[in-house]
Amino acid sequence: MRPQRPPRAEPYAFKLDVAPKVQKALDKIGVPEDAPFVADPFQLEAVRLSKLGDVIVSAPTGSGKTWIAEQAIDAEMKKNGRIWYASPLKALSNAKFLEFSKIFGPENVGLLTGDHKVNTEAPLIIGTTEILRNQLYDSMSSGHDIHTNLVILDEAHYLGDRDRGVVWEEVLIYLPARVRLLLLSATIANSRELAAWLARNRGTEVSVVTGGERPVPLMGVCLWPSGHLVDLASAGRRQGEKRRGGRAFFNIQIPNSKVMTAMRDLDMLPAIFFLKSRADCDAALSQSGGPPTESRERFQARQDLINEYLEKYPFLADHPHLGRIRRLGLAAHHAGHLPHYKLMVEDLMSRGLLEAIFATSTVSAGVNFPARTVVVRQSDRFDGQGFSDLSATEFTQMTGRAGRRGRDNIGFALMIPGPHMDLGLMASLLHSPPDPVHSGLTVNFSMVLNLLNAYSPKEVRHLLAESLAVWQEASHYEGRGSKPSSRALAQATGELYEAFEIHLDFLKAEGLVDRQNRLTPDGEWATELRLEHPLVFYAGIKADAWPLDPASLAASVAGLVADKESNKPAPRRKPPVKLTEPLTGLVLAVGPMMERLDEAGFDTPVFNLRPAWAMWSWATKGDFDEAVELLGLGAGDLAMLAMRTADHLRQIMGLKKHEALSRAAREAIYKILKEPVSSPL
Repeated sequence: MRPQRPPRAEPYAFKLDVAPKVQKALDKIGVPEDAPFVADPFQLEAVRLSKLGDVIVSAPTGSGKTWIAEQAIDAEMKKNGRIWYASPLKALSNAKFLEFSKIFGPENVGLLTGDHKVNTEAPLIIGTTEILRNQLYDSMSSGHDIHTNLVILDEAHYLGDRDRGVVWEEVLIYLPARVRLLLLSATIANSRELAAWLARNRGTEVSVVTGGERPVPLMGVCLWPSGHLVDLASAGRRQGEKRRGGRAFFNIQIPNSKVMTAMRDLDMLPAIFFLKSRADCDAALSQSGGPPTESRERFQARQDLINEYLEKYPFLADHPHLGRIRRLGLAAHHAGHLPHYKLMVEDLMSRGLLEAIFATSTVSAGVNFPARTVVVRQSDRFDGQGFSDLSATEFTQMTGRAGRRGRDNIGFALMIPGPHMDLGLMASLLHSPPDPVHSGLTVNFSMVLNLLNAYSPKEVRHLLAESLAVWQEASHYEGRGSKPSSRALAQATGELYEAFEIHLDFLKAEGLVDRQNRLTPDGEWATELRLEHPLVFYAGIKADAWPLDPASLAASVAGLVADKESNKPAPRRKPPVKLTEPLTGLVLAVGPMMERLDEAGFDTPVFNLRPAWAMWSWATKGDFDEAVELLGLGAGDLAMLAMRTADHLRQIMGLKKHEALSRAAREAIYKILKEPVSSPL
C-alpha cells in the first residue's frame, strides 16, 4: 500500500532555474531540416529478409516499422499474393485501414474488426488478431488452408500480454508454415528466443532484425518544486540522499498550471501528461496556466478540424470539453470518453494543433500522437488489484511518445516529484534494457472445443508442445537459453496437456464431448461461441433461456460481460419488470452450470444488474445520457460495454441451428450500435 500523504498547499517559492546540463539539451530544440527519406539499414535488411522467410523486427517506437510493412505488402501484391495485417486494437486496425487505403488504393484493402466488415476479398486484409485466430479455427475444422501468403503481426510484443497474449500465441501455433510471418515489435529483450521457438515449430529459419537508436534522442529531466530543472540522474541521486536522511517522499505537488507555464517558456510543448485517474485528467483542463501562445493559423486550423468532426459526428457538439479544446488547445484522453471524441483528439494532437493532452498511462500503448515532452507524476501504476512500480516496458511505452520524428531534434521525459514518485527508479528505467516477452497462454474451453473440432487429443498434445509456454517452461527447468532439451519440452508439454484434459473431462461430463473424444452435436455448435465464458452462454441457449426480445437479449449479455463496476450509488427507482423477468429466468437457467464450473475450479462471470439496465435503456429508449447515468460510469464506458456486448451478440448471431435467437441477436446489435456508441472509421 503506497503512502497517502496529501500534497502541501501553495503558496511556495517557484522560480524557473535551468541547470547547465539541461540547458544544453534545451538548446537543441528545433525542427529538423527537410530531407528526402532515406531508409535506415535495419529497415532495408528487414525488407530484404521478409521476401525470403519469417522475420522478427524489434525496434524502438517511432523508428519506422510501418515503412517495413508497406514495402513487404507492396512486394507481395506485385506477386498477386494475399496479406493479412493484424493489430491488437480495433482503433489501430481502423487507422491502418485508412492509411493503407491511401497508399495501395481502397479497392486493394479490406477491413475485418467485428464492428466493420469492408471489402473482404481484397488482397490486403486489415483486422484484429482475434479475427485472424477465428479464421484459423475455421480453417483447421474445415481442412481448408487459410487464403493468405503473408501475415504481418503489428505490436507483436502483445504476445506477452497477460489477458490477450493467448490469442497471439494461438495464431503463431496454428498458422501453416508455408505462410510467411513478419512480426513488428517494440524493442524486447528476448527476440532471439522467440525466433528459436518459431524456427523449431515452423521448420524454417526465422531472422531477427533489431533497430538501433531512438529516431529522436530522449533527455530525462526533473522539475523540482522550487522551479529548478535538472537532469533525471542527478535528481535520482538527490532523492536518494534525502531518503538516507529520513525523508522518503516529496509532499509538494507542483500544479499543472506551473508545469505548463514552465514548459511554454522553455519551448517544451506539446506535451502528454500521464496522470493517475480519469478524474485527474478531466480536472487538469482547468489548470492550463493560461491560453496558448500560438499563431492565428494554428488556432484556425484547430477550429477547422474540430468543425469537420462536428459535421461528421454532430453529437460531439455537446461534449463539455469542447470549449477548452478550442480556446486552450488542451484535451483529456481516457477510456471514459467516446471513441469519436478520442479519435478527434488524437487527430488534433498528431497534426500539432494541441498544446497538451492529459491522459491515463493506458493510452501509451498503441495510440499514435507523439509530443515533444511526456510528463510523468508517479512511478507506479494501478494494475487492477494494487499499485506496482512501472516496468521497463511500461516506461518505454510512455516515453516512446516523446520526440516527434521529422518535427523534433530532441524529446524530453519530465518527472514531477511528489508523494508517489521514485526518481531513482525512473532514472534507472530511462536506460534499462527492455523486458522480455513471457507467454500468457492458458487453456480455455473455447480453445479446447475448437481444437477438438479439428484434431484428436493426441494431435492437440502435439500442438500444445509447439507453444511458447512450453518452450519457456522447459528452458526454466534447465536454466538454459534458447534451446531446451527434448526431455524438458516433454515435461512442460505434459503439464500444459494436463490442463487440457481437465477441461476435456468437464466437457464430457456436460455432454459436449463423447467417450471417443469427439464433439457431440451440442459440442459442434458450441464451437461457434468463441467467448470468454462459452459454457455459460451454452447453458442459457440449451435451456432456451436467452430472451428473444432484442433489447432484453442485449441487456442479458451486457450483465454477464461487463468488466467494470460503478462505485456511485445505484438508482433509487426499480428496474422495469420487462427487464427483470427475462433476466431472472436466464440467471436461474445458467446458475447450475456456473455452480459446477465454480466447484471444478473454473472462473465464472458475475451477473451485474446495472450494466444490464443501462443497455436495456439504451436499446429501448435511445437516451444516451440516461443510459450513462444508469451505468454509473463514463460515456466511453457505455460505448465500450455496447461494443463488447455486440462482439458477444455476433457469436450468438452466427449460430446456424438457432435461427430465432440469431435473428434477435442481429436486431439487438442494430439497437445498441448507434451513434454516439458506434465505432468510428
